[in-house]
Amino acid sequence: MDVRMMEPLTVCTPTYNSADCVERALDSVTDIADEIVVLDSDSTDGTREIVRDYDSVALYDYEFEGFAHMFRTAATKASNDWVLYVDADEEVREPMASEIRRKLTDPTKDAYETFKRNRMWGRWMHAKHKKRPILARVEALSWDDAIVGEEWRVRDGYDVGELEHPIHHYAYDSVDEYITKWMGYTAADALDEYESGRSSSLLYFYLKGAAAFNYRYFYERSVLDGWQGLFFSVMSAVFYPVVDARLRRIQKLQKERDDWREWWIENKC
Repeated sequence: MDVRMMEPLTVCTPTYNSADCVERALDSVTDIADEIVVLDSDSTDGTREIVRDYDSVALYDYEFEGFAHMFRTAATKASNDWVLYVDADEEVREPMASEIRRKLTDPTKDAYETFKRNRMWGRWMHAKHKKRPILARVEALSWDDAIVGEEWRVRDGYDVGELEHPIHHYAYDSVDEYITKWMGYTAADALDEYESGRSSSLLYFYLKGAAAFNYRYFYERSVLDGWQGLFFSVMSAVFYPVVDARLRRIQKLQKERDDWREWWIENKC
């Protein structure tokens, strides 16, 4: 009888003051993970104490330098050939866990991508993140150097498949939490734009904002999500004019102080 074993799996999870959600994330992967790598960025809310209660967790200190850098670092800590990336505010539900077991019992691809189903302000939304290859062989993935909005890529020569089931993302409970993170993301995006060589441009960023609203509200069907969908779509549109304004500030700041980049990351991102 041919009894095949599932390929050993490392789950990589970043944390920062995630005490309110990390237990749910770790509980959801303990049955499929042979190892859980947690990169913690100086949490002070009890996150580290919660994480240490899990026998399969390897906890590492991590000084945040951007999401792409964080994922690369997590991959270097994995002792298995296969990795699954699960954020602290995400959950792998049983249908997805069962699908992962099947995929890794007889892998036919080198990476498997899926989308996130987002919960915002008490509602599961129609809007989804772009598909990402969150389950992959360690060597199959790469990321660009963006601080936020990093691009997940499967390297040339590796085959990509899809997972049928999404990962569930508990994004925001309150509007205040959303706006705080939103402001940090606008600052990080402005820095990425500056370092890519783009200058401030009313036409470019305001048109991009208009396109973002149409994409969120109509294409992703946030129109069906009540006030939450309208609010999310409007904030997605306003995001880009704010990036333009912050890009203008960076252009002045880099002329005023030599340590402008470090100051911006520490105080704005």
